[in-house]
Amino acid sequence: MKLRFIMSNAVKSIKKLFFLLCATSSLAVLPCHSGQGAPSAQSERPNILLIITDDQSIDTINALGNNAIDTPNIDRLAHSGMAFTHVFNQGSWSGAVCAPSRQMINTGRNLHMTGFSPKSNKTSHPLMGETFRKAGYETFITGKWHVGNNALKRSFNIGRAVHEGGMAPISKGGQWKPWLTDFGENIKWAKKQKSQHTSEAFADAAISYIDSKASRNDNPFLMYVAFTAPHDPRQSPQSYVDKYPAESMSLPPNFVPMPEIDAGDYNIRDEALMTFPRTEKQTKEFIGEYYAMVEHMDTQIGRILDKLESSKFADNTYIIFTSDHGLAVGKHGLAGKQNVYDHSIRAPFIMVGKGIPENSRAKGMFYLNSIFATTTELAGIDTPESVQGPSVLPIIRGEKTVLNDYIYGSYRHFQRMARSHRYKLVHYPLLKRNVLFDLMNDPWEMHDISKRAGSDVIIKELTAKLEELKIEVGDPLKNDDPANSYQPFTGKIRPGFQKDRIGIKQTVFTEH
Repeated sequence: MKLRFIMSNAVKSIKKLFFLLCATSSLAVLPCHSGQGAPSAQSERPNILLIITDDQSIDTINALGNNAIDTPNIDRLAHSGMAFTHVFNQGSWSGAVCAPSRQMINTGRNLHMTGFSPKSNKTSHPLMGETFRKAGYETFITGKWHVGNNALKRSFNIGRAVHEGGMAPISKGGQWKPWLTDFGENIKWAKKQKSQHTSEAFADAAISYIDSKASRNDNPFLMYVAFTAPHDPRQSPQSYVDKYPAESMSLPPNFVPMPEIDAGDYNIRDEALMTFPRTEKQTKEFIGEYYAMVEHMDTQIGRILDKLESSKFADNTYIIFTSDHGLAVGKHGLAGKQNVYDHSIRAPFIMVGKGIPENSRAKGMFYLNSIFATTTELAGIDTPESVQGPSVLPIIRGEKTVLNDYIYGSYRHFQRMARSHRYKLVHYPLLKRNVLFDLMNDPWEMHDISKRAGSDVIIKELTAKLEELKIEVGDPLKNDDPANSYQPFTGKIRPGFQKDRIGIKQTVFTEH
């Protein structure tokens, strides 16, 4: 697999024909081979590189429409494969939205059915890494896990620089502390630890793994590379920060100083990282630091892609690039991901590899839990019956244009959402209030049309669909039965959170 920007029309036609021929096989896209003789173990069983970022909004990629940010290496992926524009995190039963998202990804199951809970970090369901491991793959992880030690050890043969949850791109004194160091090898990575940004440390670990793989065995691999960036604290080298000064940043159209609806949970840690009301200066600083961190991470992704492309594994590796969810970054008066606006529940999603059309786009309309079934189908191994999220390969093969016509979303007991291709209904159970957006004419979700003539029919349809989707994802909340008492937003910051942020002078929090 080579990451190329330009192909002749003739070559594209040949690749398209080859893809169509492969798509007819029982193993879907991958296991077609050209040439004479039996394929080697590596060509027979593809490798998988899964790159997961943290808190990365759908609108932070230059190739996908944001000219204010430089992301040349994520752009390489977008030009070399298929980018999906509507991929969703189902939501969260916790303020730490990252954890349920990763649980869904690694079990392939729906939000309330992963087997994990706020009180337990164990599940009896088969895990993605565990499934690959049992199928003979060597499984490797570096970066943020956030799914618990039990699941980690079940999933991976080898781990370097593994970080369990939360933030800390750089810890106090400039040196960050990994949750775990190494396992599965005799090399003690911690002894080589440098004072460096986590994005660099994770890239180093991934590159080292690729370098050492061939000398260890001939098994295919699953690489799980999970950056903590661009999660706060928003730290990156000064040269990146200097590229995005606050005065050059533009505010999003849906910036407002205060949230228009008190949904009940605005004292949560993300929202407490900026003052209320939000100021234009503060928000522009936030955006600039966020973009700087994304670009710095992009540079580290480029290092991994360069190493992979120069290795023996280049032509037989599938790459999936995504994030656990998005982030508000000043939109709707919000800073975090504890909401069901598109900026927080949608995630970038790009697939690259043999048989995947280059520089192509698709809507998708699926959840992140489809990663499990997609990767097992690519690898030609059995998908566990417990997996609920379907493979996205039917879209790549042209058999479908989307996987779902309706999408569910939620945040704790405060918010529920059902959206179609055009309309989004947001229901606030504790406020007993509906908000309706026409996404076709209002993609920034700025104008509530719930009181407009004729909207009652749409609300009725989406309310009924929401109840169906709640059953599908195992949502236990009834609209008239909130799980906890409602505490109205006071505008005050919870003790322990700093009210303002200048540069990189921030407290390192532990997400919980």
